[in-house]
Amino acid sequence: MHTTFLAPRYLGIAPLLLIALLGCSPASDSAKPEAAAAAPAAATAPAPSADKAAEQPARAAPDNVSAKLQSYITCYNKLDGRAHRTINRYSSWVKDMKAGPTGNEKVIYGLYALFSDDVKECVAEFEHASAMRPALPALDSAGKAYIASLAAMDKLVADAYTYYDRENYKDDSFAKGKSMHGPLAAGFDGFVQASAVFSKALDVENDNLLSAQLAHIEKTEGRKLPYYQMALMAKAKQLADVLGDETFDAAAAAPRLEAFEAITDEAMAFAKPQKDGLPMEWSSFENSAEEFRKASKERFRRVRDNVPYSSGERMMLKPGSGWMVDGSAEKLVKAYNTLVDASNRM
Repeated sequence: MHTTFLAPRYLGIAPLLLIALLGCSPASDSAKPEAAAAAPAAATAPAPSADKAAEQPARAAPDNVSAKLQSYITCYNKLDGRAHRTINRYSSWVKDMKAGPTGNEKVIYGLYALFSDDVKECVAEFEHASAMRPALPALDSAGKAYIASLAAMDKLVADAYTYYDRENYKDDSFAKGKSMHGPLAAGFDGFVQASAVFSKALDVENDNLLSAQLAHIEKTEGRKLPYYQMALMAKAKQLADVLGDETFDAAAAAPRLEAFEAITDEAMAFAKPQKDGLPMEWSSFENSAEEFRKASKERFRRVRDNVPYSSGERMMLKPGSGWMVDGSAEKLVKAYNTLVDASNRM
């Protein structure tokens, strides 16, 4: 089973992942009973009457939307976090992103490569997804801008990665490092903006489809394991959307935390007597849900009680180490993304 999520964008925090949706392709429908249950009509169903025929395209649309979203989601989860991390890596040692490197930095980390082969594959995948029906103008347009900005950034990053990885700045007095900074920084800015727009558009479509699928599963199958997995992830996503922000209203967040805890407890209570019949990945999923619960409560309490970070914690609040600080947005996002990964492996 799958379903995918996104998150707020700030440079120091990894973007939230999406969860792959049920019934994302005909192949998955035939392979998974829960996906088949989500199909709009069974193969043995009687032919629709004339007055019902007009309803068929609308009823089939969710499966088509799911396949389209899955194409976008797979590439987003593969590429987006890596792209943000390379920006964080570079900006962690280039102290002034407007001025660029001076050549006198004590530590020069360079930046991460973006896996160009994956980028090329996803350029083709985005073209395929955009052509799929139904057309989703806002999402398709945002996706086109997103993958174009990522492809442009990949070319700049590949050149910069080689330069820094080979320490060529030691041979040219940092001349190329300084000259490439402007285009590189502009590429970063363009990508961050396109990523924010695309993730928001993808989030909207994903939430709409998730809600429809969840209602359908509850109606046709009842509250069983497929329902609980999807419902838990939906509540986790709603909670992470709030707690992952740098600031949030604790009073407004409290009902989301309560809702997530309630569905998680219900899911675990349902699964407990069925140990022998559970998927082997369920244990990992359950553990990840519990770790996300703890991280959420730590984050909520820190903001609700207005607990300041200590001097040591403030030193840790930077890309790569912020997740180690209890109550930080970085720890919350990391726990959420781990839960998403566990759900996508189910």
